[in-house]
This record gives sequence, structure tokens and C-alpha cells, in this order.
Amino acid sequence: MVPHVCESTLGVAMGKVKHGLPHFTVHDFRRTARTHLATLGVEPHVAERCLNHKLKGVEGVYNRHDYFEERQRALEAWGQLLLKLERQGPHPKKPAAAHQQAPLAQEA
Repeated sequence: MVPHVCESTLGVAMGKVKHGLPHFTVHDFRRTARTHLATLGVEPHVAERCLNHKLKGVEGVYNRHDYFEERQRALEAWGQLLLKLERQGPHPKKPAAAHQQAPLAQEA
């Protein structure tokens, strides 16, 4: 164990769970959340604040707004998306050919 990582952290706990999934980390959760927020149309600065990232550059120096209400709406929308995905259940694996774009119809 890394000296600065507490035994009770989420990453350590996840490492102890036998789930049968490919290896993933807490940052994979954060990446997924950020991607979903972008998909939902959440403004980039609000999505970054949802991950507790500070705004960068001059904007981060001068803009002290906490975006609390915007983050709340964004995370509510993400929660609704997760519930929808959970209700849909797992997607069956599709053969590689199903992912290929259909050829364009030739003009007559």
C-alpha cells in the first residue's frame, strides 16, 4: 500500500472487491462522469467544478462564483441519466460488423 493512501479510501476498497470486471480506478469514474456531463450539454466550466476542479488561468483568478445551483442541476441531470441507463440494463455485445457504417447507396 502507498504510504499516503488511507486503508479506507474508495480506491483501496475497490481493489478488494471481487467483481469480475476489467480493472478500473476512481479516476475512471471521474472520466465517465465528465464525459456524461458533456453529453448532457453541461457547460465545461460547470462540469469541471462538478469534479471539484478549479477554473484555470485568469478566469480562475477573477471568477469566484461557486456555480452551486448550476452544479446541482448538472448532477441531478446526470443522476437521471444513470437511473435511465440502469433501467435499460446491460447491452448485449454486438458483432464488429454491426458497428461499421453501411455503404452509401449508389446513384442511379
